[in-house]
Amino acid sequence: MNHEASDDSWHLAGVAADFEDEDVEQLWVGDLAIAVYRAEGQFYATQDLCTHEHAYLSDGVVVDCVVECPFHQGRFDIRTGKALGAPVIEPLETYPIKIVDGRLYVQVTEEQARSDAGSRPQTGLDALRLKKDRRP
Repeated sequence: MNHEASDDSWHLAGVAADFEDEDVEQLWVGDLAIAVYRAEGQFYATQDLCTHEHAYLSDGVVVDCVVECPFHQGRFDIRTGKALGAPVIEPLETYPIKIVDGRLYVQVTEEQARSDAGSRPQTGLDALRLKKDRRP
């Protein structure tokens, strides 16, 4: 196995053969949502949360190397993270991706995973826990 893929910052994202062209899948690393794409035969990874609104790009549409946000049709280049026009203006964070023995790995450091804390939606149990913690 490639030593780089066994580094703690590399996270299994799936099996390369399971992705068709223009597929996108969501991966969670801690509280950070990552979108993993296959486009034009290559693999890419970006933050999954749109920089315009709280929408997951993994719920959007990929055409060529562009993902379109499902909320307001903002578009991003998945290769670079570049915002391609209104309403999005802030670029996406991108992450290195490797294939080792047919498996996809995305590099996300512990610091990066914590930097976007709060992107994970609350479950009903989390909401109950919060209410309980706020009781006098």
